[in-house]
Amino acid sequence: MLVLKSCALLLFTTCLISFSWAGVALFTRPNGTPNGLRILFFLWTLLIVIQVSTIVLTEETNLILGLMGLSIYIISLVLFWWAVKTTKEKPLSLCYSDDLPNHIITTGPYKFLRNPFYTSYLLSVLAGVFVSNQLWLIITVVVMFVPYYQVAREEEAKFLASSFAADYKVYKENTGMFLPKLFLFP
Repeated sequence: MLVLKSCALLLFTTCLISFSWAGVALFTRPNGTPNGLRILFFLWTLLIVIQVSTIVLTEETNLILGLMGLSIYIISLVLFWWAVKTTKEKPLSLCYSDDLPNHIITTGPYKFLRNPFYTSYLLSVLAGVFVSNQLWLIITVVVMFVPYYQVAREEEAKFLASSFAADYKVYKENTGMFLPKLFLFP
């Protein structure tokens, strides 16, 4: 199980470095980072410290759940870097900012999710629940879901107030907020 924990901590560290890099490289504007975004980063970091401490200190682990957690970390990272690649040339309107979006991204992961960055962050927190085999850590997922949901709603309101409102309504109907809309039948 030491190998499992080591892999989990390596993947977690990769998530932490990746997400921290995004905070500086992608989500900082010349006039600085909005305070709400700083609070969100701080909250995420605090909850992750709780999760990592639990992963390290937990003696009992479940191999199947641990492997599922490792897979979720990997999915989180793939989704995150896919979103980075997709938004590289067209920066996003930041959460907690007053600017109106000047484009809609519907390619890459945005074809399936309206908020792939938030989904990748939430997946990384969920992965810690599986790896640690501590169900009570689901609280960390819920605690992070609430502000991400609120921010996503605020961002959607900005789109609906922009010149892209009609296009965004169609996009919203066909694309899930945090999870893909799956159609079982055509």
